[in-house]
This record gives sequence, C-alpha cells and structure tokens, in this order.
Amino acid sequence: MARLARLRFLCAAAASLCVASFAAAARTAAFLPASNRGHRHRPSHHRRSCAPLLAKDGSGGSDAKTNQPDLLRGLESKLDYEGRISSKIIATEDDEDDSDVHPHRCGLATILGAPNQGKSTLLNALLADDLAIATARPQTTRHAILGVLTSENCQICLTDTPGIIGSPAYKLQEGMMDTVKGAARDADVFLVVADVFRITKSDDDDAEAPAEDLGIGEEMLAKLRKPGRPVIVCVNKVDLAAAADGDEGSVYANTPARAVEAIQRCRALLPDAVAILPTCAAEGPNDPGVVALRSMLTANDPGADVGSAIRGLGRPVPGMFANDAPMMSNGEARRLLPLGPPLYGPDFFTDRTDRFCASELIRETLFQSLGKELPYCCEVRVETFDESRRYADEDNGAGGGKKKSMIRIGAVILVERDSQKGIVVGKGGQKIKDVGVDARRRLQEFFGVKIFLDLRVKVDKNWRNNAEKLKKYGYM
Repeated sequence: MARLARLRFLCAAAASLCVASFAAAARTAAFLPASNRGHRHRPSHHRRSCAPLLAKDGSGGSDAKTNQPDLLRGLESKLDYEGRISSKIIATEDDEDDSDVHPHRCGLATILGAPNQGKSTLLNALLADDLAIATARPQTTRHAILGVLTSENCQICLTDTPGIIGSPAYKLQEGMMDTVKGAARDADVFLVVADVFRITKSDDDDAEAPAEDLGIGEEMLAKLRKPGRPVIVCVNKVDLAAAADGDEGSVYANTPARAVEAIQRCRALLPDAVAILPTCAAEGPNDPGVVALRSMLTANDPGADVGSAIRGLGRPVPGMFANDAPMMSNGEARRLLPLGPPLYGPDFFTDRTDRFCASELIRETLFQSLGKELPYCCEVRVETFDESRRYADEDNGAGGGKKKSMIRIGAVILVERDSQKGIVVGKGGQKIKDVGVDARRRLQEFFGVKIFLDLRVKVDKNWRNNAEKLKKYGYM
C-alpha cells in the first residue's frame, strides 16, 4: 500500500509538472533539445547549422513578459535532461545593475539600408567571418542571411537583408522587398547602414541630391521613428570620405568633415536613434567603428567596456548619441537587447545550408570575374551536392598520403536570353572556364576540402517574373 501511495503521488506530481510546463510554453518560450540528426559535427570553415533551441510565441501579452523570468526559473529547477541548454536567467532587469552577473540577453538585429551601402560587409565584419557575399554590384544580396553572434552572456541574431528598392521592377524584387519587411517586423534592434556619400552634399553638380530618407523610403523611415525598438545607424565608408576630402591621418582620430555632416543629418532624420556611428566595414572586424558596435551589442558580457570601445572612435562628434550625450554607458548598451535565453546553441552560425553557401560563392565569383559585362538576371542553382566523401580522410585515418576527401558540386547558371549566355560562356568557353577555376578555389577555401565543380549555363526565359519559379528558387 505504501508503494502504491508513493506511485500515485509521483504520478500526480508528474501530471502537475506537465500542466505547468504546457502553461508556461503557452505564455513564453518552450525549451527543446537540439536535434542533430543528419549532421556530422566536424571541424570546417563553415560551422554546421543545428536546429533552433527556442520557439518564439508571438501571442503572449504583457503578463507573459512580466512573469517570464519566474517561469524560466521554475522550469530551470524542474527540468533536467541530457543536451538541454540552461536558460541563464538568474536575475531581473531591476537588480542587474547591482550585480556583477547579469541575466542572459538575446535579440534579433536586422540590418537595413539602400542597395550597395555595405550591409553584407558589416555583417561579415561583426561575425569576423565571410558569411554573406559582398561585391561592388548593387543588390548582390537577394535573400535574408542569418548570422548568429554568441558570446558569454548574450546572443545576437543578425539578419542581412536585400537593399531596399522604392519601386520593384519585377517579381524577383517584389519578393526581396517582402523579405525586408518580414525581417523588419521581427527585429528587436535595427542596424541601419548608410553610405556617407549618399547622405551628404557633394561639390559635384552632377551628383545626386542627399537622400532625405537615408535611401530606405518614407515607409521604413516612419517605422524606425516609432518608439519601442532601438535604432543604431552606421555611417559607412568614412575612410573613402577621408580620402575624397583630402583628410590625412587616422580616420577616427580626426573624423572627416563629410562624416560629421552625415552624422548630423542622420540625427535630424532619426532624432531618437540610440547611436550613430562612423564605420569602415570593409576594414574588417578590427575596424574601430565595428569594434564599438560589437561592444555595444555584447555589453551584457562580464568585463564589457563600451566606453573604451567608443573612445577608439576619437573625439566625440555632436549627434553621435541620443540626447546629445557624449558617451554611452555599459548599462544603456546592455538594454539594447531584451532579456531571454539563447535561441540557438553555442556553435550555431547560420541557418543557411552548405548548398546555399556554394551557390552564393559561385554567384559572387561571377560578379567579380565578369564585372559590368555580367547580366544582373544571372542566378546560380546547385543541382547536385555530393558530400559522401567529404570526410574520407578523417574516416580512414589518412595521414600524410594522398588526400581523398572531396565534395562534388554540379551547378547551373541561369540567364534569360541567348545573348546573355554567350557573355557568360565567352569565346570558346574561356569565360566560364575562368569562372570555374576561381569559384573552385574559393569553395575549397570555404569548405576546407577538394572540390570537383561542374558548371553549366542555361537559358531560363523571364524567370525573374515567374512566380512559380521564384517560389522554387526561394524568393517568394
């Protein structure tokens, strides 16, 4: 009888816990163990994707937000299984300034801007990795690219988006603009990238007038002006402004006059922006502007020093921070991201597949090899991606002998007209051969193994305006 009573007690406790867990899941996030089926965790340049650890529920009200830390603590104390990631919620926002340990923060940061402003370059610099392709051609980015920056006590999910177009010319661009709107809708933080030359006056009479909307359109500008979600503006390419204006010395030690003007114009357009930073994203992850931005986004980490990173930008520029403040404190930067557990595991890098990355690298090679000759309508589709021998050397314990690891990729380059096919193929097939050699080299650097690449060119008439094909290609 005693055993039966104990069994009944345990069953009742388990049922109570299940009900509490389902109630919590309805009002906040549900923790799920990572699913790694189909993925082999091997060292490579491209960190493999894994399943999200958290599903967001957009239906929760203010009560769910208020009680989330308590719910998470309750689950934290009751749920324990192999592979589970801790919520890391150990304090509330009210008492975090009095503690050396801060509750975990996680947020979605959407990168917005007009075409060819340096958005993809900024994403790569923040991640210190070449995830998104970047070329001098406008609208190189056609998809939303997720890159996850995970540090000790916070996680930033950065989304690169296509350049904003006021009037899409065909269905492909319509799909791209829908992608931008979706990314903006989900954002916790906005990172607006604006080319310094686009928002300042020029001595050249033939130059375009400064963009009164940062090149993102009045609709998006109005969205950014609404309170509730912080906005950071990156005035990019200030190194080029310094060279154009003849300013000597360090760009940040003596901020170029054109960059100062750009910051002030951005402040007039977005008076509530938390920060407007000069950046040279093309200089990479160690550029002082990129370092300052990364420091602000990861201010929740122990030992973070936002002030020191900002001082690396040189003398304060009026309008750089909200309310004419000369500096941003760690506490202010910390609150850029909302409280919350990590959405992804610590090794998660992107939700894009190896097949997608291969197609993007080939397209980047096309853009850079053919330059202005290349028709913008080119699309690259990877039809075969055979990685059955990708880890052959590791599986066979190969030492210094002949390397057998290999990935076989078969890709087709789509154009809309026969005349465009001739441009890509070149006389005697020389152009496509050169593209293949360069693309294979880049793919081998990216994947870290030998690449066998088969490239073909195919005419697919009017694919940019064919809704069915655009859905197949992932644009709609």
